[in-house]
Amino acid sequence: MRTIAIVNQKGGCGKTTCAINLGAILASRGHSTLLVDMDPQSHCAAGLGVPEDRIERSIVDLLRWDRDVPPSMDDFAWEVGRNLRLVPSTVSLAGIEAAAGGIATRSDRDLRLKRVLDWFSGSFEFCLVDCPPTIGLLTFNALRASNEALVPVETGYFALKGAQKQYTTIQGIIRRFGHDLPIHVLPTLMDTKSQLASDIHEALGKRFPDSLLPVAIREHEVIREATSYGQPVLEYAPESGAMSDFNGLADWLLSNEPVARRIEPDELDGADEHVRVVSEVALEPLVEVDENSRAAELARRITTGGNAP
Repeated sequence: MRTIAIVNQKGGCGKTTCAINLGAILASRGHSTLLVDMDPQSHCAAGLGVPEDRIERSIVDLLRWDRDVPPSMDDFAWEVGRNLRLVPSTVSLAGIEAAAGGIATRSDRDLRLKRVLDWFSGSFEFCLVDCPPTIGLLTFNALRASNEALVPVETGYFALKGAQKQYTTIQGIIRRFGHDLPIHVLPTLMDTKSQLASDIHEALGKRFPDSLLPVAIREHEVIREATSYGQPVLEYAPESGAMSDFNGLADWLLSNEPVARRIEPDELDGADEHVRVVSEVALEPLVEVDENSRAAELARRITTGGNAP
């Protein structure tokens, strides 16, 4: 199973949009695809029309699974389309990194997702993991379980400034695992009429000559409309420019298999101190999260689109 972590510390760059629409296109081409939501905001479910109040089992239960018998895929993965299944998240995922969250104190805490995907790998050709907008235990799990990383980068000034640090951090983290994943930089929310966007796209090519994809996801109103209706663009507007963009992304991925190399532990001695600190902090258990706390309430309101008082 080819597993792709869709990751960026910055929110609003199109991670979930890419996950939903790429997954739908791969599935439409006959590739059995599993979409795993590792973001507590649970936007994948909303974007695919899965009612939050009907989610009884989620990725949280799978990450905590301790039984000797592997779980049944049918109990956890929603069939959201032909050849497309979704393992949703819920707001309770926000507490799993806490000391009492169920996995943070385990020796295999950063391999829990890999364990889950190993169980399901025989049923799918592709797995897309939608990561949270943070570098923590959830993102560590996603990177450890993946064959490659897709980094959506908004073509805006501040996004460009943070792209290099983002790239270096992700690269350093995966190297600490003792293996290297291909990292693909995907320009998103690109306004083709903007000279600034064109200049930033050119700058991305200079900064990431070996990683910048030859495709981009342009800014389309139809993407937001499709999301609001709980549909991928494939269903909502199959003849749109947005559909053309996501088709281009799928074409590139299907034509280019990931190539990774093994990195020996002694190669890590010169790793950037920033990356070491980020890694160590991310793998430390967080303080316990009370699901009735103010923070949890805010997360719920974000998920449901409500406003905090």
